[in-house]
Amino acid sequence: MSSMFQRTLLALVIALQGATAAPAQAPPRQESGSFFTWENDSRYRTDRFYTSGVQLSTRYLTDQRGDLGRSLTHAACRWLDCDATTAMTSQRNVGQLIFTPRDITRVEAQPHDRPWAGYLYYEKVYAFLSGDQKRLTTVAAQAGVTGPLSLAEHAQKAFHRVLERPRPMGWHHQIGGSLGVNVSAEQRSARDALSFDLPARVRFNTATYWRLGAGTVNTYAGAGIAIVVGKNLPPVSPAPPGIGDGAAALRIPARTATCLFRWLQCTAFASAEARLVAYSVFLDGRVFRDDPNVDKRAFVYEVVVGNRFDLPSTRTASHGPWFVQMKGAHKSAEFHSPLGVPSHRVYSLTFGTDF
Repeated sequence: MSSMFQRTLLALVIALQGATAAPAQAPPRQESGSFFTWENDSRYRTDRFYTSGVQLSTRYLTDQRGDLGRSLTHAACRWLDCDATTAMTSQRNVGQLIFTPRDITRVEAQPHDRPWAGYLYYEKVYAFLSGDQKRLTTVAAQAGVTGPLSLAEHAQKAFHRVLERPRPMGWHHQIGGSLGVNVSAEQRSARDALSFDLPARVRFNTATYWRLGAGTVNTYAGAGIAIVVGKNLPPVSPAPPGIGDGAAALRIPARTATCLFRWLQCTAFASAEARLVAYSVFLDGRVFRDDPNVDKRAFVYEVVVGNRFDLPSTRTASHGPWFVQMKGAHKSAEFHSPLGVPSHRVYSLTFGTDF
């Protein structure tokens, strides 16, 4: 009996040793990732203008276009000079934007300040990379609602009630309800002459870009320059995740893009953009309607700085690695007023999982 027990125990030990000696299998790379973005100006001790925005996004490494999406993106790429055969990434966004005047405690109308406005939207975004990987084109289509159906009033009042902040009192003066439909395109091009290597295998990449948007929400044209500093960067880096950024992340090797520690990736970015605005429902009101409105500035600019931290070791079989991103945006005055209109700063926090 004892010899049988010994043989059984020996066999079990050998089996366990074989199991522990087997190399660990790395979790598979995910085909999708989800992240949440929150933008607010409260970090800068203000509560005005573009005061809050939230967006839930899911992006895919697979081509999610249907027949209509393929037809529309092929038509767009004929004009934008991009290859729409296969979308490098697809992205879906659901979000809400909130705009208010400077004094949210006033009940009466404030004709010389930014109108109250809200927007609830759904958006699809597709990114196409050129063969040399130095030009990234993004095409997006968005649909949403303004006015009471945007739920902006309820969201702001609930947020202020929870945090015991002043109660917003002027929402009955908001931009009225309408269906919002917008299309937009952006193209980023790597600039090799302005890109170079830094010590410790860090790369400084520069890209220029232009963007266009048209529809019942806003119509604009913009151009800018963007820099990204980090390791193992692609030739052209997309806009960082967040509200208003179309492109999803490129395929960057997570194992080697380390920062101070092997378990941490860090990337810094900055951009400066100038924009011509022909129409904005949040400033001009609805077309042919008697909405609150202000004297919009046709030329505006925005400067953004931020950083992103990825945690490659948090990848599992069910989701990709987690990341967190922080950025600050300095926005120029968007309208004229006898009261004077200061520039505005907004803080953004994005967290979620990547591919």
